[in-house]
Amino acid sequence: MHSNVAMSSSSHRLSPSQRLAVSAKEYLLIKEEVRKVLSKGKAAGVLRLVFHDAGTFDINDNSGGMNGSIVYELERPENAGLTKSVKVLQKAKTQIDAIQPVSWADMIAVAGAEAVEVCGGPPIQVSLGRLDALVPDPEGRLPEESLNASGLKMCFQSKGLSTQELVALSGAHTIGSKGFGSPNSFDNSYYKVLLEKPWTSSGGMSSMIGLPSDHALVEDDECLRWIKKYADSENLFFEDFKNAYVKLVNSGVRWKNM
Repeated sequence: MHSNVAMSSSSHRLSPSQRLAVSAKEYLLIKEEVRKVLSKGKAAGVLRLVFHDAGTFDINDNSGGMNGSIVYELERPENAGLTKSVKVLQKAKTQIDAIQPVSWADMIAVAGAEAVEVCGGPPIQVSLGRLDALVPDPEGRLPEESLNASGLKMCFQSKGLSTQELVALSGAHTIGSKGFGSPNSFDNSYYKVLLEKPWTSSGGMSSMIGLPSDHALVEDDECLRWIKKYADSENLFFEDFKNAYVKLVNSGVRWKNM
């Protein structure tokens, strides 16, 4: 058993069908409470929380990942602004814990999926049963905003994620203040705007759109292929984002009763 995870014994002796019923009930409870505290304006911050918790995963030694350790890492510069999102979810978590204790890792995984759906994105169902780490994950694991495309691809590779998954997950920047389309609409605007390269025009607000790492994607042939596909088909983007999201929130997870 991993030394820095808390073990729960609540569902040890249940049959698979009973466990499924418990899980479905628990899932609805988490969704319900999250919806009470989650507005469209808070969605981008909550989704960012998922990426910053799961983004510490390293496939080489199977460390880090979706384990709730973000709650111990909020003072790190790359996590600036996330305390607000944790406080939003803490309200819901307190309500849920009074009925059925929930790990931070499960809480964040479900809340991120809800954030996508609340802004018009695809419904995403995630499994429950993640255990929380009791210590922070190692530093320096998140992709830096200044990385070029090959640096990004290598970074995502070390997390078990392909170039296609990198491009699909980057579409999360379609919500929030990055300047891609409406800040509260989860759609494929991100890819359409990337193809226009508005940041190359001189001066004005358009030069502020996106991060250097967003700009880098469109300069890479392999990434560009997927950017064009997602700009052409929102359905394809939704399907690929959903699958990549589930993979992301399952990365590095220590599950209950394993």
